[in-house]
Formats: sequence, C-alpha cells, structure tokens
Amino acid sequence: MFTILRFTIAVFYISILHADDYYKGDTLVKKGVHAFYNYEFDKAVNILSEARVQFPDHPGVHLIWAASRWVRSQAHSPVEETYRILQQDLDEIGPIYDELVDRYEYDPNYRLYQGSALGLSARVALGKKQWLRTLFRSYRGFIIIKDVAKGSPDITDAQLPIGIVEYFAGISNSIISWAVGLYDLDASTESGLSRMALAADEGHWSWIEAKAILTNLYLWVENDPILALEHAKDLAQNFPDNYYFNLLYLESLIRTENIGLSKVIIKNMKKSSSNLTDRQKVWYSPYLDYEIALLSFHQEDYYKALELVSKTIEDYNAELDIILGNAYLLKGMCYDRLDQRVKAKDCYSKCIDLDNFSGSIKRAKDYLKQPFSGI
Repeated sequence: MFTILRFTIAVFYISILHADDYYKGDTLVKKGVHAFYNYEFDKAVNILSEARVQFPDHPGVHLIWAASRWVRSQAHSPVEETYRILQQDLDEIGPIYDELVDRYEYDPNYRLYQGSALGLSARVALGKKQWLRTLFRSYRGFIIIKDVAKGSPDITDAQLPIGIVEYFAGISNSIISWAVGLYDLDASTESGLSRMALAADEGHWSWIEAKAILTNLYLWVENDPILALEHAKDLAQNFPDNYYFNLLYLESLIRTENIGLSKVIIKNMKKSSSNLTDRQKVWYSPYLDYEIALLSFHQEDYYKALELVSKTIEDYNAELDIILGNAYLLKGMCYDRLDQRVKAKDCYSKCIDLDNFSGSIKRAKDYLKQPFSGI
C-alpha cells in the first residue's frame, strides 16, 4: 500500500474546517495544527492539550490532539508503542464525540469528526497491510463522513477521505472495489483524484493533507512528477521545518530535472537533519540517501547511485515500504545501465515481492521482461 505517514493520517484526519474563527478555540487549535505540521511536536501536544481543557466543545480539538500525540510518538517510539498510544487516545475521545454529537445534532461538523475518529482505528491494520480489515474498519467512520458530505456539500474538507477511499478501491482488487460499490461510491482513481484535488484547492485546512497525499500519489503511483511538484512546493514553502515535505519537494525537483535546485535542497536537508529525533534520523536518513541516489542516477553516475541506494536498502527501518520498493527498482535500473542483468532482475523481483500497490511494482514487472534502457 502506498501509505507514507502523511497519507495514512489524512484518510481520517480532517483539520480545522473554517479559514476564519468560527468555533470558540479555533485560534488556539490552529496554532497547535501549525506546530504539528512544522515538526514542533511537543509544542503542538501542549497547545492542543490546553485547548481541550479550555474549549472542550470544539469539534476538532480532540481528534487533532490524538493525531498530534500519535505523530509525536512516531518521532520517538517503536511502531507497536505508537499503535498502543493511538488506540488508547481513540478509546478516550470516542465517548466524548458520542456526547458532543448528541448535544450538537444540528451541526454536521461534530459528526464529521466523530466519523474521522472512528475511522482512524483502521490505522493499525493499514500498517500491517491487512487490506480488507483496513477497509471494513474504516467504514465504521466512513459511513458517517459520507453522510455528512452528502447532506452538507459545502464542507469541502469531507471530500478528502471520500476521494482516498475511491482511489484506493480503484487500484485494489475486485473484492475491495465491489465492497466500495456497495456504498454507492465510484471505485475509480479518476473520481478519487478529482475529490482530493478539490480538497487541495478549496479545503480550509484539509488542503495540507490533500496536497501531501496527491504528491505521494503523483510521485509513486501515478508517475507524474510534474503534477507532484506543484503541491510539494506549496507544502515545503508553508512548512519549511517539515523534513518529510522537503523530501517530497526534493524528489519532485529531481524527477523534473531541476538539478541545480535539487542540490541546494539536499545541502539544506543535510544541515537540518541534526534537528531530527533519533527515531526520525533512523527513519528519514535512508530516504535522503535514496533521493541523492536518484539525483546521481539522473546525472548518469550509476556507480554512485548504486552505492547510495544499496545503503538505503541496508539501513531501511521505516514502518511502511514505498521508498524501499522504489529503492529496489532504482537499484535494478542501475544494474541494467551497468549491463549486470542477473542482478537487475533480482532487484526487480524483490520490488515486486513487496506487493505494496505502488507504481514501482508495475515498472519492475516491465523491466523484469525488458531491461531498463533510459528515463
């Protein structure tokens, strides 16, 4: 599954729904959200914890607080511990949303966050590649979100999770597509991308997640780096301390042949890596090695690319494996360019074995039959 951290949060995590202050506490919650996206995790959790106390009736604060604690834990803790923290917080906020929905039954935003909180429980299954379990668990909350979107089409942010489910169904097997069809949705990548693009362009705060997801999809599933670049640039400029957003921007630049700017970004990211937590360094260092390998490949320095991408594979320690799949693909491409066909085919086979729905799988299958001959 093509689920980098930003993608997986966004399936069910919808941020503040109004650009201007609408609910009491919006200003404080927005500060927490900005800190959250700019990698100030402790600050974000502290602000949102305070906001929960001061404004307990805010529709989004409880879910956003849970998401911020989960992401903070991912910056420091082993994967299983992050799952435990997430489930514990979801168990805490579930009854709160039940009560808020009863009291504010006229306001669909409360139901939207309730559905998002319910759906987020699918995250553990998603991380374990339990696709059907992920889908069925997510529908507990998705039905609520779909109902809100249908009854309140002005809530543009609700288009994001619907678009993700449609897209996921569009690239999945027939059973999942059939299941999505039962909920009167269009199980197609086209419809999913259209909904996500609407959220990216018009969502009040969901634009952040929508742009992150679209960047992921255009880079690693749709293989359209030109469309990825537009969104990645916005994210990196708005959240300059977000290391992952900068990685997305860097890959978009490399694959659109912006070599000079790519080198500048790499230099800056090497410096900023000192600000990462130990866990983040373990996670993101192989990602950066991969990007430098990709740049070397585009510059036709295949030996350097091979050295760095091999290091990426050796050091890989992230929860999800989309970069790993692309690393095996790139390694195979390097071997093909160096006329080492047997080694290239072995790399392509390892990429295919990951079975993660990314575009690298299809390309690896093609190159397994026919050697890679050029970008």
